[in-house]
Amino acid sequence: MKKRFVAIGKVIVGVSVTLGCVAGGAATAHATLGGDAVSVQANQKTLGGTLHVETLPYGKLHVIQLPTGMVIRQYVSPAGAVFAVTWHGHRMPNVQEILGNYAEQLAHRDRITGGRHNMALTGTDFMMRATGHGQTFSGRAWVPSLVPAGVDLDTMLRTAVTP
Repeated sequence: MKKRFVAIGKVIVGVSVTLGCVAGGAATAHATLGGDAVSVQANQKTLGGTLHVETLPYGKLHVIQLPTGMVIRQYVSPAGAVFAVTWHGHRMPNVQEILGNYAEQLAHRDRITGGRHNMALTGTDFMMRATGHGQTFSGRAWVPSLVPAGVDLDTMLRTAVTP
């Protein structure tokens, strides 16, 4: 009986995370994975968050702190493309807007894997990892073909979602 409840719980959490990803939260973002630096500035203006820009050896990091406490980091390559996005906060952001056209790949549920509080998606030139537990949600998404040469993506993205 306990195994049955655990299995049902996993299904409910998986569906909730997927729906949260597709539907999004009240605070939305307009910068788009695969978009350009202008989309980051539009995001900051629309959300009313504060924007901090750092120059990195492989491009720029745009960090938007929203009034809700959510932090969205967008990595822009020297060519001007947003090649990775991370988020961390008390709710899921509207990933439809953050991921742009890549969000359509979330509908391919056969590609989504994960456990009770985790989700992983390997799409066509698109990767996403998300986790949620209680009121803490974090995730990262990237486009492998847009990642600048020499970037240690695993380390960069792992440290980006740490509060």
